[in-house]
Amino acid sequence: MAALGDTTSSLFVSKSAFEEAARECALDESTAATLWAKLASSSTQRIIGGATAPRNDAANVNNWHWSEVDLAAWAKKRLEALLVGVAAEGVPNKGWVRVTKLESCTGDASVSNRKGKRIVAFELNAKFKWEGQVDYDDVSGELLLPYISEDVADVDYELKLTAKDPKDSSHKAALKLLEKQRPVIKERLATFTREIYDDTPKEVP
Repeated sequence: MAALGDTTSSLFVSKSAFEEAARECALDESTAATLWAKLASSSTQRIIGGATAPRNDAANVNNWHWSEVDLAAWAKKRLEALLVGVAAEGVPNKGWVRVTKLESCTGDASVSNRKGKRIVAFELNAKFKWEGQVDYDDVSGELLLPYISEDVADVDYELKLTAKDPKDSSHKAALKLLEKQRPVIKERLATFTREIYDDTPKEVP
């Protein structure tokens, strides 16, 4: 331990720690850079040496300070599993109408750990294809989910169903039948939201 008044004793201060402290003290970048330069030039030992430098293997133990995991692939897989297969009921003449394919899913999804606090963030744009047969005619269209995000309640996610030929009677009938599945789709989206917040902690920090 350094004696009182001992100006030769040192304390390890990394540049990143210094910069973080400067930000917390609301120092502008120019002032902080000047201060760092003066400290470093006055005594290199005090700034980058230290009586005992921190061990590399002890840095960011258990991801305490900061870590981030990309969930984009997970989100795409879960949306596909939850929504592909949603089907209309009561299609006449042994017809069928259902969501058959995830055509695209763009955007970002991640979970971060900041000093022990988990932060989930996601903003996705998904497009699904639906197909079927109504009155012996082939029908198809899209299920659009343009904004799936943590800042929107799952019950308020925008959901749009379109038909390839909106003027065709069979497409109109298919669209009407599929529209009745909105509550089911909303329920599946609520499951996705719940899982990304509650279930993914088992797999990520």
